[in-house]
Amino acid sequence: MINPENFILGETRQLIKVDSQEDFKQLVLAMSQQATKRILIFSHNLDIRIFNTTELYEVIKNLAIKNARTHIHILVQESDHMVKNDHQLLRLAQRISSHIMVKKTAKEHKAIYQTFIIFDDCGYIIHEDPLRFNARGDFYNPLESRKLAEQFAEMWAVGSVDNSLRRLSL
Repeated sequence: MINPENFILGETRQLIKVDSQEDFKQLVLAMSQQATKRILIFSHNLDIRIFNTTELYEVIKNLAIKNARTHIHILVQESDHMVKNDHQLLRLAQRISSHIMVKKTAKEHKAIYQTFIIFDDCGYIIHEDPLRFNARGDFYNPLESRKLAEQFAEMWAVGSVDNSLRRLSL
């Protein structure tokens, strides 16, 4: 397990490799806790074992309401899983839609099975295999983060808002 006190987003340059669900979850949480401006998440279905925790929900909520210029963009390939499991981040996005947006990928990006997350344009996590929890990340690698952010921006531009992700008001 990583000790987040040993790593500072935007300062600590060190490749971190994790190979368990708990370590992957802790890495996502540690970087999210230190983000101050934006988080970009690309994921197949925003795995509930990693992203549907009360701790991450609180961190994302606090980040979203702390600063008017803060934004969290989430791009998923499959949204049914999020809707069926009452995903906390989806509910949060529905409540704070000015800071948290969720889109579905375009058809041309359906074959990408990795998850990647960019934090404040300087830190990142990449999870290559959806069947295993091997992931790697770096709290400070602006070059790799920028490359991932550019890939994310291209996919975001052609992604679409899925009606099943919107909140229904009656």
